[in-house]
Amino acid sequence: MSDQIALYYQQYLEKSFERRELFEALAAAYDIDSCLYPGSFVHCTPSFFFLRCSYVDTDARAARFFKSLSVRSFVAERALYPGRPEIRLHQQSYETDLPEADDSFDLLLSLYAGFISPRCRRYLKLGGLLVANDSHGDASMAYLDDAFRFVGAAHCRNDRCRLDTADLDRYFVPAKPLDITPGYLRKMKRGAAYVRPATCYLFVRIR
Repeated sequence: MSDQIALYYQQYLEKSFERRELFEALAAAYDIDSCLYPGSFVHCTPSFFFLRCSYVDTDARAARFFKSLSVRSFVAERALYPGRPEIRLHQQSYETDLPEADDSFDLLLSLYAGFISPRCRRYLKLGGLLVANDSHGDASMAYLDDAFRFVGAAHCRNDRCRLDTADLDRYFVPAKPLDITPGYLRKMKRGAAYVRPATCYLFVRIR
């Protein structure tokens, strides 16, 4: 096993943090060919399911990882679609302009990397899907953003993931009286406690 593949195993498989079940559920439920993943580090799992993936991270280890031929082979062997995976890594902050066209991705991922949705929504197609968790408050931020419509929640556990698209008014209800605003979220840099939490939340870009 190469050092690069060992890094992936160490960071994701050994910590049971691969999230394969999430991407499998998304691939089954939505027509997704392209994915933008800011703050990805070396989490290449989306490329097992989606043909064209662009990753964004400032860490030099991520740049070495995605340039590695062993990683390219590793992904190609696990790809679940026709064609050879198309992988790009932008070694930069997602808060600066990316060398990607606006309105060009089917899926935008926001997982444990800050407020990705307001900065990177421009790269998501109209009708494209944002998947965000609320660790840093980005799912709550997207819920307040009229550029997005909340369409579902993902509940992932024990290698299984269920997408809930019914009775969505049960979500984003604070467990305690609280005025959740973008300013509050930016100050706290984390999500609020909700009556019904989920692993991730799904939004469609509507403008």
